[in-house]
Amino acid sequence: MTTDTNRAAATPGLAPERQAQRQALTDVVRGEFKHELNVPYGAHPKQVLDIYHPKQVTAAPVLVFLHGGGFRNGAPGAQGYVGRGILEHGGMFVAMGYRLIPDAPYPDSCDDVELGLRWLSEHIAQRGGDPAHIYLSGSSAGASLTAAVALRPWSADPSLPTGLIKGVVLFSGRYNRTEDDVKVDNAGAARYVQNLTEAVDRTPPHSVLVSTVDESAFPDVPDNADAITAAIKAHGGSVERFVQEDADHFSGNRSLVEGSGAVFEAVRKMMQLA
Repeated sequence: MTTDTNRAAATPGLAPERQAQRQALTDVVRGEFKHELNVPYGAHPKQVLDIYHPKQVTAAPVLVFLHGGGFRNGAPGAQGYVGRGILEHGGMFVAMGYRLIPDAPYPDSCDDVELGLRWLSEHIAQRGGDPAHIYLSGSSAGASLTAAVALRPWSADPSLPTGLIKGVVLFSGRYNRTEDDVKVDNAGAARYVQNLTEAVDRTPPHSVLVSTVDESAFPDVPDNADAITAAIKAHGGSVERFVQEDADHFSGNRSLVEGSGAVFEAVRKMMQLA
C-alpha cells in the first residue's frame, strides 16, 4: 500500500466538505484495491497517474479519468472513488493528472493527455491492463479535455494509433467556447478549436454523454451535451446521451461511483466488463 502525496487541489465551486468526502471515499477504495500513486508519465510534477487495479487482473480494460477544475485546479489524488464500479466489475481505473494554468494553458494540456496515453499504451500491459481496450473519460474541464483529444486528430504525438481510444465518457463538459474565450488563456494555440461541436474530426467506436438535472454552476452544459451528441452522430459515431437524475455538476459521475444505474450500465457494456 502506498501513501498519497498528491492530495487534490481546491476546485472552484466545490465546497470543502465535498473535497473531504471525495478524499474519504478514495481512501476507502485504496483500502480495498491495489493501487500505485503518482506514477510519472512525463517530466512535470502534474504529469502523473494514479493506477487502481481490479482484484483479478488479466488483460483488464482501462478507464482513464481526467479531473475537473477549470484547467486551473485539481489533481488525480482524490479521484479514485470514481472508479469503484469499474474496479468491482474487473476494469482498471487510471486517474490522470495534467499541467494546469499557468504552466500549460488550455488546450496545451491536451498534449499531456496524449503523452499519458502513449505511456499507457506502452506500459499498462505490464500491470495487467489491456492496451487494446483503453477508454477516456472526464468531468467538467476534464470532459472538455477528453473530447478535444478523442474527437480531433492527434497533435502532440501524431504517431499514436488512430484507434487507441476505444470509447469516451463525458460528464458535464463544455465544448463550445464561443462566448468564453477570455477564460481559455490560449485561444491562439495551434490546436485550439473554439467550437468543438462544429469541428468533430473522428469518433471512437462508442461515446457516453452525461449532464445532470442541476447544472447551475454552468447552465450551458446541457446544451453543450446535446450539441456534441448531435455532432458525433452526424459524423457517424455511436453515442448514448443521459441526464443523471438527483445529481449536480459536481456529482454527475455518481453512477460510476455507485456502480449502478443507466449510465454505469452503458459504460460497463461499452468496456465489455462482467
